[in-house]
Amino acid sequence: MKQFNSRLAIIGLSIGLFFISHSATPADAQLRDYRFRQNLEQLQQQQQIDQLQHEQQQNQLQQRLDQIQHEPMGQIQRQQQSNDLQHQTDQFQLERQQNQLREEQQLNQLREQQRFNQPERQQQLDQFRSEQQLQELQQQQQIDQLREQQQKMSH
Repeated sequence: MKQFNSRLAIIGLSIGLFFISHSATPADAQLRDYRFRQNLEQLQQQQQIDQLQHEQQQNQLQQRLDQIQHEPMGQIQRQQQSNDLQHQTDQFQLERQQNQLREEQQLNQLREQQRFNQPERQQQLDQFRSEQQLQELQQQQQIDQLREQQQKMSH
């Protein structure tokens, strides 16, 4: 009888521990979801800031370009200043594309973290990471090509 009671106690304790340990799971999931939403919101805010800065820079360059057209100077000097401003515009555009790629990578990483929080999905996570690394390499190649084009344009 004692052996039966001790087994019953062990089973009861095991069941109790199971429910206690699993009762925290929804809270953990809520915390992960909250962190994901916070990170996503922060990333979206950074994208908006970058967009506004880009627009401001473009407007400033366009205003300066318009001023150059109306300033009294020689054709060669006007063309040189115009070329310099165009180079700056191209440089800002390149930086913007790089920022967009970087932000896209960050967003993909956030999605990866959200999607693969559970340990039983490790194989899927590994596959996703491999695909992510491939995409990042392709994006880096694209950045390098844009830089090369920019360098060719500046010479």
